[in-house]
Amino acid sequence: MGFYEVLAVPFGYILGFFYDLSGSYLLSIFIITVLTRLLLLPSTIKQQKSAASQMRFQAKVKRIQEMYKGNPQKINEETQALYQREGFNPMSVGCLPMLIQFPVMIGLYSAIRTPLTSVLHLGQASVEAITTAGRAVLNLTQREQYMVEMKVLGVFDQIRDSIQGVSAADLADVEKFRESFTIFGLNLADTPEAGKFSVLWILPIISALTAMLSSIVMVVRQKKQNPEMGRNPMMGCTFLMGPVMSLYFGFLFPGGICVYWIMGNLLSFLQMLLLNHTHKPGRVLARLMVDETVQERSRENHVKNTAKYRD
Repeated sequence: MGFYEVLAVPFGYILGFFYDLSGSYLLSIFIITVLTRLLLLPSTIKQQKSAASQMRFQAKVKRIQEMYKGNPQKINEETQALYQREGFNPMSVGCLPMLIQFPVMIGLYSAIRTPLTSVLHLGQASVEAITTAGRAVLNLTQREQYMVEMKVLGVFDQIRDSIQGVSAADLADVEKFRESFTIFGLNLADTPEAGKFSVLWILPIISALTAMLSSIVMVVRQKKQNPEMGRNPMMGCTFLMGPVMSLYFGFLFPGGICVYWIMGNLLSFLQMLLLNHTHKPGRVLARLMVDETVQERSRENHVKNTAKYRD
């Protein structure tokens, strides 16, 4: 069992639980997406606080750069010393939260793309029999083999009679599950084709637009934190990267995966709006400064009391 399969197991059981409870696969995806966002909320809030802390260091770092201009080694040494004195970890602003979210995202994605194994928990023999029958009519590329369990749902009505060695109960479960893969007449087991227009194109387009919402909020927040970033040409790349990638991959994977991305993008957008209200950079920075002042006075009082005790 590979890395992706291992991560898919717990999320598959959770998805299966909510699917059995609600009878709707899309609703179960939405529920687990909300739960994962709530699970990751503490790390997201910590990232917001770290970003506010970084604002406080910008002036000090700039003074160090001006003082040791032309000596990058000294600038780096003094900057690291500043971080150490202040107890600030720049990794908490960028990479660390993403590292925490990565296994969650991969596990959920892996469970979604393997519904027969991860959600319905069919035996290996049954999954192999169903996917073998599906491959006979699908003519999948090497890349699409990773999505075979979702792909066969789109042709299940064509291959059901040719499937051998699978119990009637398992076939009935797959048939019921396949029906939940249709929304507003769209078969979410199908993959939009870039070179062939279809109604399914709406999914990659919505995925790109919802990704753009989060990008807009992120760019606006970063410009407020650091106005100089508005003149940085990399900001344009950052703004477009998410939407472009969502559009591109939306034409590579079945619609069910795209719906998951749309849900995630919308929840991410709403979460960012909420945190921008409850954890505004200026408000968080002011709170940090108050806490530091209290801690500094506490240390001073401790030193004074210790000196009195010695005297």
